[in-house]
Parts: sequence; C-alpha cells; structure tokens
Amino acid sequence: MSRSTASARRRPDATPADPAAQAGSARRLTRGLLATLGLLMTLNPVAASIYLPALGIIAADLDVPVAVVQLALTGYYVGIAVGVLVGGPLADALGRRAVLLSGLALLAAATVVVTLAPSAEILIGGRVLQGLGASTAVVVVRAVVSDVARGSEAVRAFSLLMGVLAAGPLLAPVLGAALQQLGGWRAIFTGLLVVSVIYLVIAAFAVPETLPRARRTPLRVRPLARNYGRLFADAGYVGNAAAVALAFGALSVHVSASSFVAQEVLGTDEWGFVGIYACYAVAVMSGSWLNAPLAVRFGPRRMLLIVQTIALMSTLVLVVFASVGPPSVAAYLPPMLIGCAAASAALANGTTLAMARATFAAGAGAALMGFLQFAVGAGASPLGGVAGPSTAVPMAVAMAGCYAASLVAALIALPAGRRAEAAAAGPAGEVGTGPAGEVGTLAAAGEAATPAVPPRVP
Repeated sequence: MSRSTASARRRPDATPADPAAQAGSARRLTRGLLATLGLLMTLNPVAASIYLPALGIIAADLDVPVAVVQLALTGYYVGIAVGVLVGGPLADALGRRAVLLSGLALLAAATVVVTLAPSAEILIGGRVLQGLGASTAVVVVRAVVSDVARGSEAVRAFSLLMGVLAAGPLLAPVLGAALQQLGGWRAIFTGLLVVSVIYLVIAAFAVPETLPRARRTPLRVRPLARNYGRLFADAGYVGNAAAVALAFGALSVHVSASSFVAQEVLGTDEWGFVGIYACYAVAVMSGSWLNAPLAVRFGPRRMLLIVQTIALMSTLVLVVFASVGPPSVAAYLPPMLIGCAAASAALANGTTLAMARATFAAGAGAALMGFLQFAVGAGASPLGGVAGPSTAVPMAVAMAGCYAASLVAALIALPAGRRAEAAAAGPAGEVGTGPAGEVGTLAAAGEAATPAVPPRVP
C-alpha cells in the first residue's frame, strides 16, 4: 500500500491531489477561458464605481443629501457580501455555469430597476440586488480556476486575474463621467445594463461547466455546515484567507482616501488625482503580473511573506513622510506604489494558497474568502479619513496596520503549509495527500519535492 493511500485512509478529511482528474473532468484552463475569467473579474469594480462621478447630480435629481446616495455603494457591498456566501454553496451544488448565468441575469434586471428608480430608496434597493448578482462572478471565477488549474498554472492564473482586477476601478470612473455628459446619470446605468448583457452573453458562450456532477455537494444545511466547519477549522485556509482580506483592506483604505489625499494633502487638481489613481492601478496590475513567474519559481508561500514584508516596510516609510508634514507628490508616490504593487501580489499568492486547501468545496471556499474581503474592506475603508481631509497620516497608519495584520495571518497559516509539505514527501519521492488537497496543488507549484500533478500550460 502506498503512503498516499494509507494517508488518505488515516485522515477522513483527505482528498485526492487532483479532484478534477479523479472525477474525470477534461476541462483545461485555456487562454480563451482565462481571458474570459479576466473579463468577468472587472465586472464587480465597474458595477461598484461607475456611478461615482455623478453622486451630486443623482442627489439633486432625487432631492436627497449626497450622503444618502452614497448609501447606494454601501448597499452594493452588502449585496456582494451576502451574495458570495449564498453563491458559493449554490455553485458547489448546482454547478458553476448555472449560478454565474443566473447572477449576471439578476444584475441586468436590477440595473433596469436602478436606471428607472424614482426615489433614493428604490435606487439603494436596486443596488443591493446588483451586488447580489455581481457576487456570482466573484465566486465562480475563483472556483473555476480551482477546478481546472493546479500548481504553477494556478499561481499564474490568480496572479494575472488579480492584475486584471485593477482595470475595473481605472476605467469605471472615466466611463461613468463620459456617459453622464452624454445623457445624465441614468445614461450611466443604461451603459451598465448594456455591459451586463454583454458579459452575460460572453459567459454563456465562453465559460464551460467545470464541476462534474460527481463532485457536487448537495445543497443541504448539514453538508454546507460541514464544509464551512472544515474551512474554519483549517488554520492554513483561515490564515491565508485572512491575509488576503487584510491586504485588500489596505488597498480599500487607499482607494477611499485617495481623492482627498491627492487634492487636499498633495495639492493637485482633479486631473492630478486621475493621474495618481492611474499610477495606482498600473502598480496593482504590475505587481500581480510580476508575481506570476516569481511565485512559480520560489513558491506562493515564500512569495507571500516576501511581498507582505515589502508592503509593510514601504508603507511605514509613507507613515514617516506623512507625519513630518504634507509630503510632495515625488515623496508620496514611490512608497505608495511599491506597497500597493506588493499588496496585489499578496492577494494572488494568498488566494492560491487558500483555494488550494478548499478543493473539496471550492465554491464555499471562494465564497468565504469573498465575504471576508468585502467585510474587511468595508470596515477599513473609512479609516483613512478619521482625522479629516487635511492629513494622510490616518491613511498611511491604517494601511500599515492592515499589512502588519496580514503578515501575522500568513505566519499563522505557515505551520499548516509546512505540515502539508511534509506529508507530500513520501518514501522514494512519493507524494501524499494534504488537507483539502493542498499538497497536490502546491507540489506542482514547487512547494513540495515531487509534483503530484504535471502543470498544464494554457
């Protein structure tokens, strides 16, 4: 009897190194599928922020304070947070395509409601429904990658997807402002409706079903609770998921405070803010894309710790610059861009490590990660403005705190990863099976001595 077989019999929670292969799934992460998943990754940030340039105009038209219209963004994030918790188990029970297409259809229908909203209450309610619909893309993209990619292929895919994610907040405000000038604020949501329908059609033709029926989890409370219980009991999953959420929290602090920091603290005009924000988006994309080959070479766990340290150190430099007085743009940009680029790489590596431990229920694993991200992001984003718009110190301190906590979370997950590596190294180079399938995934990424599954090249 091989060591891997014995290990699987000793541990009831063990799963095969490549569940997709065991289930007979022939799906592969082709270049076309990866491009489609990248497009879907931009949906959430576009839907979230496309209307922000017209906040004041919407408030005036609906005769409510701007603060009330801002609740539309809060409502959207509430919809996302709730939607990922529901969509993940549904994707594990019903398959990826059904949940994705239903969610995109809900997004389109909710956008019609928002476009025609006669009051702020209906606008906010429609935004909640939009968040519920868009949340399926958040869950399904990660779950599909977890279904069909292993090892170095998964590392590259998550790195590229995290980089593409930055294109959404870069393009959405520009698109929203252009549509507003063409036809008012309702034209913005009309444009979002067109975009939603396009995404739905593309997903219907380009996203295959990647979860075989044999691997689906019945949609019952007990199996669902058991899956979430396994995830919460796994320090490796929880630690890496928390590391991702906290790094996302740091980026959320920056995004929330970037407008007033650029214009009030750094003294730029509106176009100066656009230029600084564009630099941020390019840094996030570059960090993820540069991480892809490095994580394949050195392993996602090692790279996660390295980039978290870089993010923390660079942001501490920004804390010093902000504390001694209003920094210049030349002093502000380098540490901020380096920190955000490193945080983007942390998102990719942490996602790879966490999802590798959730292959038994990738939808639930992606859902829990998404919920943690949006919960932490929503809680952290206001911290940058607690001392008013005249200082960047709270932003820098909050970002540094998030990065420090993210590093601690990754260190908590480290022993579980090392135990998985030890389980992978059997006699004569045999590969065993780690918790939730992590060994097979990380072995192929260079985290263990012998690959359990040969990497597939798109």
